Amino acid sequence: MNLNKVMMILAAGFLACGRPAPQRPNVLVILIDTVRADHLGCMGYHRNTTPTIDSLAREGTIFTACQAQSSWTLPAMATILSGLNAREHGAGRRYDALFGVSGAIPWMPHIFKTEGYETGAFFNVLFMSSDFGFHRGFDHFDCPPLHPELPSRNAGETVDAFLGWLEEVPRGKPFFAAVHFFDPHLTYAPPEPWSTLFTDPAYEGEYNSLWGGVPQLNAVHFGRDTIPPEGLANLIALYDGELAYTDMQLGRLLDRLSAMGLSENTLIVVVGDHGEEFLEHGGMDHGRTLYQEICHVPLVFCGPGVPRGQVISTLVAQLNVLPTVLSLSGIETAASSLFSPGFEAVPVPAGDVLWREGDLASLVFDGKKLIWGVDEDFTEQYDLSLDPGETVSLQADPVMMGELEWYYGTPALAEAPFVNVEGSMQQNLRNLGYIR
Repeated sequence: MNLNKVMMILAAGFLACGRPAPQRPNVLVILIDTVRADHLGCMGYHRNTTPTIDSLAREGTIFTACQAQSSWTLPAMATILSGLNAREHGAGRRYDALFGVSGAIPWMPHIFKTEGYETGAFFNVLFMSSDFGFHRGFDHFDCPPLHPELPSRNAGETVDAFLGWLEEVPRGKPFFAAVHFFDPHLTYAPPEPWSTLFTDPAYEGEYNSLWGGVPQLNAVHFGRDTIPPEGLANLIALYDGELAYTDMQLGRLLDRLSAMGLSENTLIVVVGDHGEEFLEHGGMDHGRTLYQEICHVPLVFCGPGVPRGQVISTLVAQLNVLPTVLSLSGIETAASSLFSPGFEAVPVPAGDVLWREGDLASLVFDGKKLIWGVDEDFTEQYDLSLDPGETVSLQADPVMMGELEWYYGTPALAEAPFVNVEGSMQQNLRNLGYIR
């Protein structure tokens, strides 16, 4: 599909620009970094990590089989906000270079700004900064710069920033906001009391809230360190504490929406960009593989037009977020909404890894998953219904392989801009572990 066709599809709703529908809903997109779907209470997790998200799922609809389109933040977030896969939008890493978001592709905030919405962004990682093109369409763009010696803004500070902006939005004007929480990302250092909420008080080992720097991760990935079970349990407990803290702050945000009389007419979307490894396939962190601990992410819709109390197990993707949000907001789009009566699952691709010499691509469909090592030319095929942990590789399905090759050969719909990360930006990325 070429760029002109994509733009024609998404621009169908722009014809009524300047004539917003009565009671057009506000839109709040909650973007949670590094969140595994299987660590949410509403997904059956054994810890009470996410009571706020669980309540949104009960009041709205949760999609229990949502697939990410990449293993790391830049390409995955670009997919959520553009409705394009990683090959189509081109934002990510190629040949050890980084590329941002083209100004020529569809972009959720730009669409809502064109429709007369007040738009605001609250992001917390360099890959979602204006350097990478994420600012387009936002009236208010808030993405603090990286600093190697200072922690990133936590969920509480992010909520404060959002609420401060919301107070200034003219009453009666609909708003679109994207709020990004970075807390579950390594290192796992939630504030008290969440830092001890799930941990064993008797544990005094090295795998704590300071663990997770590049040398430590490399030691694990290259076989120089083996994390013992009690150490892994402590890291997972800290990670769960980060989720619980983030969820509490999301609850504070929603309480304020209710107090301002905005909750009844606000569409809320909660979606993750990618998951996290906990040694399931020999590694920690993310950006190295495309297994399900990385690609299975949460997706919840709640608010006007969303069916209440639905749990949908149909295969869906981050690709579906944009057309669904547009449709629920009364903006015409030819792409299928997740709530369209005729919505059908289609093969879902993923690609773009950060910490490998060669690239990977994957495809999920009909309970099966194929992973392709593009440069090394190997395949791994899994039956997810019988082997959800992806432990026994089968012979590659030739039909799925054909689909995956077609996906990987998809040309970008617009030229993704090269982002020069030399100088201070490169040093900051290196200090924070994004360049190894």
